[in-house]
Amino acid sequence: KIKAIRKKRNEQNDRTDGGRNNENRYYLPDAWYFSFEFFPPKTELGLDNLLSRIERMSYLNPIFIDITWGDSGSTSARSMELASFVQRYCGVDVLLHLTCTGMTREQLASVLQQAKSSGVHNILALRGDATNGKWGKGDVSGSECDRAIDLVKFIRKLYGDYFGIAVAGHPEGHPSSTSSQVEMQHLKEKIDAGAGFIITQFFYDVDIFLKYVKNCRNFGISCPIIPGILPIQSYNNFVRMSKFCGVSIPNTIIERLEPVRDDMEAVKRIGSDIAIQMATKILTSKVEDGGVDGVHFHTLNLEKSVLSILETLSSSPPPSVYGTKTLSKDGSTFIHSSQLIRRQFPWRPSAMERRGKEDVRPINWANRPKSYVTRTDDWDEYPNGRWGDATSPAFGELSELSHFYSFTLGSDDARLDILGHCPQSSQDIFEVFASYVEGKIPHLPWCETPLQQESLTIGRELAALNRAGFLTINSQPSVNGAPSNHPVFGWGGSGGYVYQKGYCECFVSPDKAQELASMVENHRSMNLYAVNNRGDELKVNVGEEGVTALTWGVFPCREIIQPTIFDPNIFLVWAEEAFSLWTSRWLSLYEMESNSFDLIESIRDSYFLVAIIDNNFINGGHLWDALLSLGKDSGIIEKSS
Repeated sequence: KIKAIRKKRNEQNDRTDGGRNNENRYYLPDAWYFSFEFFPPKTELGLDNLLSRIERMSYLNPIFIDITWGDSGSTSARSMELASFVQRYCGVDVLLHLTCTGMTREQLASVLQQAKSSGVHNILALRGDATNGKWGKGDVSGSECDRAIDLVKFIRKLYGDYFGIAVAGHPEGHPSSTSSQVEMQHLKEKIDAGAGFIITQFFYDVDIFLKYVKNCRNFGISCPIIPGILPIQSYNNFVRMSKFCGVSIPNTIIERLEPVRDDMEAVKRIGSDIAIQMATKILTSKVEDGGVDGVHFHTLNLEKSVLSILETLSSSPPPSVYGTKTLSKDGSTFIHSSQLIRRQFPWRPSAMERRGKEDVRPINWANRPKSYVTRTDDWDEYPNGRWGDATSPAFGELSELSHFYSFTLGSDDARLDILGHCPQSSQDIFEVFASYVEGKIPHLPWCETPLQQESLTIGRELAALNRAGFLTINSQPSVNGAPSNHPVFGWGGSGGYVYQKGYCECFVSPDKAQELASMVENHRSMNLYAVNNRGDELKVNVGEEGVTALTWGVFPCREIIQPTIFDPNIFLVWAEEAFSLWTSRWLSLYEMESNSFDLIESIRDSYFLVAIIDNNFINGGHLWDALLSLGKDSGIIEKSS
């Protein structure tokens, strides 16, 4: 990825010198990238919260996410759990730290095997922290791999070219180095031994970094060098960490921070602005002056500062996963610019190598993708080109494992705050679903993240339907030939056109299920599939059952791609999981025989899960007009809605 970006940048003849435009945005080269670093927290609750944070931040499309590793393997279990989660579920490549200190070669080999089994392809090979807290001149780790170069050679000996390897760079020198010349020689030897790129320690003087890059180039080091940027979060920590790591601080930064040192919010704002200025200068400097293509954020597991920095550096604010609700009529506002070139499919693919050719998924798990990935984890093959026959033994069974997997929806107390401490009526439940659509709560048991961008374009309709008792858990508007680089509906790269059929999936009472059936009978372009918790099925306008393409794209010099489908048989499998979530994620919050318990139990046992497909994708909004009309005719939805 980095090589491709470097090539694109090298093809750009003109580079700007950086600066703000009239909309307070920075001019940056077309080809630039960023990455994030996270460390494993010490508590289960902290891990749960971090997994949710990483999942949100992965939608910003970092080129990779790196996970730190405690010396002597002190965080090995959590580090590996984080790495596996990101690689499998977030669709982002992982760079896993690995240190020499306190590790035998046997232990290192075991970690590398675990990393490979988890789908991780990239290792940051490090010596590690000094056992006494601070390195002295000429010190080594004292373990079976004394230096990072020994670890690089060890990885290459065991796994050849399987792993991409990064090593650390120190713009202001490593404490154990006897001279800058010797340190540069050691760095060159690590690259020659098989490392592919360099991530630097954080710094605050950009001129020092640019000079460091030029020195590396003059020494024959031509690989990518990614600068580490640590946004300032508090004045005292900033000073302490800089002193401990031997990082110099320009007087201009001290002069800005000193007057507000006790105002944490002001320090964060100034810290973000400093990081923005640093990144801009680095990314807009000419190659011969030490400019590079990307930046690496040491996040300290924090989100807001990095989000603010990227929002300013980007041509537009980040995606709706962060709760932005304002959209223009065509839905073209509030999309991170990098999404325009990086959305491969309407759904987020896994970064696991063996799923690399997967390009078709059923729509039902669109808002619960981790469950789908888990349920299909042991398949020998994945649908490629077309869904085919879901009963094919090549695809395997949809495992029941996901029912026992704890997805990051928070503690019982957190879920009570979201779903309601004491719901007494069906209308209380309806309001919870409407609140999710309106962005007032972050998730539902069936929806792991805030509403997707395309569903926001029909957000008003969805809110009205939910308050009327049509409890939507999956939806998409129809699209007829939108450009494939459309900021909301686009996917698959530029130069093509994308299409999709209107789709609505919702829980409804038996009476409303019959009303929907009557509605579909009067609209021959629609199909209806429904089932309740007992397995009673209802179908309308369904002749010879088969797989329906719900999303497809037409691209130059390629066959038609259909990445999202509806399969009636798979719908029944999904329905079992969907009904079980009423129990495991909602009913279980309340005391047995309480009014709230009885209410949720009644909905679970009596409601139908209904899926409606509108095959008339040419006349956009047909499905939603019909649904709203149904609510208005029954007096449930106000006529003015």
